[in-house]
Amino acid sequence: MDIDELLALLDIDSPQDLVYFEQFAELMETPKDVPFETLAALAEKMDSDVLSELVEGYFEDVMKFVPDGEDELYTLLNNIATTLTTMASGNDEDSARIFAEELYKFRSWYLFDSTVHLKELSAGSESEMPLMEALTAYRVQSFTDDEYDFDFSESLDYRLDEYIVSLGALAGDYDDDGYDDGDDETGGDEYEDSYDEDLDYSDSDD
Repeated sequence: MDIDELLALLDIDSPQDLVYFEQFAELMETPKDVPFETLAALAEKMDSDVLSELVEGYFEDVMKFVPDGEDELYTLLNNIATTLTTMASGNDEDSARIFAEELYKFRSWYLFDSTVHLKELSAGSESEMPLMEALTAYRVQSFTDDEYDFDFSESLDYRLDEYIVSLGALAGDYDDDGYDDGDDETGGDEYEDSYDEDLDYSDSDD
């Protein structure tokens, strides 16, 4: 899918027309393959503030429907949201491409590669599906007679670079000079040291 085909899918004429939640949700949830280069071409032409707000709003909506008690999944999605929102706020081509790379990675995991085990309680049948489908099933079960038991443990296998997560989490704490009142302006070594370390949300034997 090239950029023109993506714009047609979203029913817009240009990347600058992508301003509504419903349009962005279509981008995030379409099962069609949207290559990295197409996502980058879209992000490069969008207003970074608009893109950042769309990302933030989308994840806020998704996280409303994480089941109670699924703290690890909620934390993982929150960290992904922080990372993508921060990346989306960049104002240059390189930032747009970094954002597109992480967005492509997220979509691949969210729509296809993640695994949630689901048991239909009334019939006793079991199935598995990607995270997006499982959260949708959880969302709609309150409107139907269906009742499911969800096992999200295998869906937690998503790796975020600790350096990126740390910067994303702190992005809102900086003052106009780039540092909050408690920061050492020569700091940053702790993030540099952890650049190659990954956050792994999958279950461990420890």
